[in-house]
Amino acid sequence: MIKDWVDEYQPKTAEDYKQALREIMQQVALAGLSRGGFFSKAAFYGGEKNG
Repeated sequence: MIKDWVDEYQPKTAEDYKQALREIMQQVALAGLSRGGFFSKAAFYGGEKNG
């Protein structure tokens, strides 16, 4: 399943692959928090961290 999700990003380099995995992990984590009701009591604020 994760390989299919990564393939959707069409990574060309190892760095592209790594970035795709990061984004997928973030989506899975946020989906879990949402399904668990986290966002009914809290929220995230801020921008993207570089590096």
